[in-house]
Amino acid sequence: MLISKIEIENLTAFEKMEMNVDANVNVIIGENGTGKTHLLKFIYMTLISSINDTSGMIAGRVFGKWDFSPRREDVSETAFKIYFGENTREYHIIPVPLAVVVDENAEIIGETLEESIEIFGKDSFSNDKEGLVLIPAKDMLTHSPGFLAMEREFKMPFDRTLVDILSKASMYELKEKPKLAKNILPKLEKIMDGIVIIENDEFFVLKKDGQKISFSLEAEGIKKIGLLWKLLMTGNITKDSILLWDEPEANMNPKLIPVLAEIILELGRNGVQIFLASQDYFLPKYIEVLMNEKDNVAFHSLYKTDNGTKCETDVKFSFLEKNLIIDERIKLYRKEIEKGVE
Repeated sequence: MLISKIEIENLTAFEKMEMNVDANVNVIIGENGTGKTHLLKFIYMTLISSINDTSGMIAGRVFGKWDFSPRREDVSETAFKIYFGENTREYHIIPVPLAVVVDENAEIIGETLEESIEIFGKDSFSNDKEGLVLIPAKDMLTHSPGFLAMEREFKMPFDRTLVDILSKASMYELKEKPKLAKNILPKLEKIMDGIVIIENDEFFVLKKDGQKISFSLEAEGIKKIGLLWKLLMTGNITKDSILLWDEPEANMNPKLIPVLAEIILELGRNGVQIFLASQDYFLPKYIEVLMNEKDNVAFHSLYKTDNGTKCETDVKFSFLEKNLIIDERIKLYRKEIEKGVE
């Protein structure tokens, strides 16, 4: 079942916003500070955090570093709602800062390393969503040696999404290649010229000629491809799962963008609901050009107003009126004409 609608109230960049997302592939654009990454994190946090009792009410706490805060300090309560058709998952979120440790004289002597979010609300969608993945813009596989062990041992206040993606990529691979990815994995392996392996808690790309390249030495664009390959091979991305991907095009050679667009559309056709946050022209445009009539794709533009971030949605990237990416390309073209650049 696809997420059909999202409502946000008084969270970071959002004062009050409604977003219709009942598409398999949702491409989200917007200038810096409009809340693209926060939106992905809100979805992720909401779907991993429900604690239900028999009445359908939610109460609980999610640990990890989240950096969520109300937009308006005079309104302490925030809300984030996800709709699955007629089913809803509603959360009211209260960020809880790092707790301080005091002695018998109430003097601060330190602080704990746990940060959390208090959550309460109601849920008519009783089953937790399986196959949920958020790929952050930051590469984490390079930092894998000792990272998870340190996080578990010392309870470091790392961003929860960074910890989770490394945990998912470190899982055991399926014995057989998943049907979902039978047309996708060969494309990824061709780009990498190999496959991804793990040795002693470290990720490598094993090339076809037998050469083994550490992720710390591999190209940034290849690392993204390698991570996607690993998530498919571990079964974290499968039919009916949700993939949240922050700036997949970052540090990727332009010639790989059309291949990436094809892969994204293929995943959507196989039942994966995808949310992409992008600042690029080529990736949304290639998705628009390569999609066929049966593809269920929506383009969302987040833009700033005096009342917080708002959203415009259309079925075509080029139809969006609030489209700073295209606007800037037009400005650049005009500059070229003015200067007589051939």
